[in-house]
Amino acid sequence: MIKNIVVLAFALLAIAMAVPSSRAKIQSDYFAPIVNSVNAELVPARLDAMTEQLDVRLGRGEGFPGNWEAWLRRDFSGVGEDPWGNAYYLEQGRRGYTVGSMGADGEQGTEDDITATSDVTPS
Repeated sequence: MIKNIVVLAFALLAIAMAVPSSRAKIQSDYFAPIVNSVNAELVPARLDAMTEQLDVRLGRGEGFPGNWEAWLRRDFSGVGEDPWGNAYYLEQGRRGYTVGSMGADGEQGTEDDITATSDVTPS
């Protein structure tokens, strides 16, 4: 009896996933929080790698990249976009810089942003 219920549940889920409108609803309502949580776990390591590469660049006296997006695509050894499809951002300050991801909402300066800061000053 339980086996039949499980098979029926999987069959209903498969049918629901085959219909585009119900598939979007299932993915956004049930899986989005899980996907966002997993994605948020990946970003800090990527930002650390990015700051390490920028620190090396600054240590060689090259300064910050003139075109951030081009540097992400061409020279950064990692992925140039966060898991939500947004380009990482760079904020330069007098005594360092911050690189970050806008998070799941895609808006910079909100609560879900993930950032890494380095106190390295360009030469």
